[in-house]
Amino acid sequence: MPPAPSQGPVRRLLVAGLGNATHPLTRHSVGQLLLKNLALRACADPSHLSGTARFEPARAAGRHAYLVSQITLRAPATEEEEEEDSRPLEISFVIPKAAMNINGPTVAAAFEKLVPPTDQLNRPPRSPSPTSSLEEQPDAVVSGTGRRRGKKEEPAVKRAKHLLRLVTIQDDLDLSPSTLKYQPGGGPRGHNGVRSVSQSLNSPKYHRLWIGIGRPDERGEVARYVLSPMGRDEVRKCEFDKEKGKGGEVLERAWREILRIGFDEEP
Repeated sequence: MPPAPSQGPVRRLLVAGLGNATHPLTRHSVGQLLLKNLALRACADPSHLSGTARFEPARAAGRHAYLVSQITLRAPATEEEEEEDSRPLEISFVIPKAAMNINGPTVAAAFEKLVPPTDQLNRPPRSPSPTSSLEEQPDAVVSGTGRRRGKKEEPAVKRAKHLLRLVTIQDDLDLSPSTLKYQPGGGPRGHNGVRSVSQSLNSPKYHRLWIGIGRPDERGEVARYVLSPMGRDEVRKCEFDKEKGKGGEVLERAWREILRIGFDEEP
């Protein structure tokens, strides 16, 4: 059984590899191949604190099955002395055990379980400035009775911020093979797995990493093409080499994006 979410101040991020769990190493499941190697890369990183790259079976909401590896990383040191955020980053790498076009319910259920909304408030307290006053705070308003009250963040805004702790990785027919593109929300671009995730979350406002697989020469061959095995060079660029201690170019770029999102984006 995978561990429960960490207690105490921590940032959380869920990274889901979309694909067909029954068709590994096919072009349509390249997101899951990359995800497994990202877990290996995380364990080899100097900032690694805990967790292994072993994927354990789990369930969310009783019926949504998936595989998960949870790894915690130390926060990078910064040169800024004031208000340094030293919370570690707990990454949940998730592989849905479902067909591509119904990955969404599993991703949404796992996200709700592993990245609870209260994580937004899981911050070290900040010391107020000695000179600060209610009048100087931008989030303060004055009611009709003259009493001051704090402005509460709208639920929709909180929900949008929460979804910034989710990343999906999937294939893209319109990108050249072995290229990687980051997309901050937006439409599904014709991808059924992404469409399923957005529908299940009732929002498209989460991060995506697209891996190019190119298109077949014949337009009518798309279904067969995406379910065909990847070439050796395509696989190599997504793999982590334990002996060399580094990954292929697609993996390393994806890893940099994961760290950027995990540590730099506002939790």
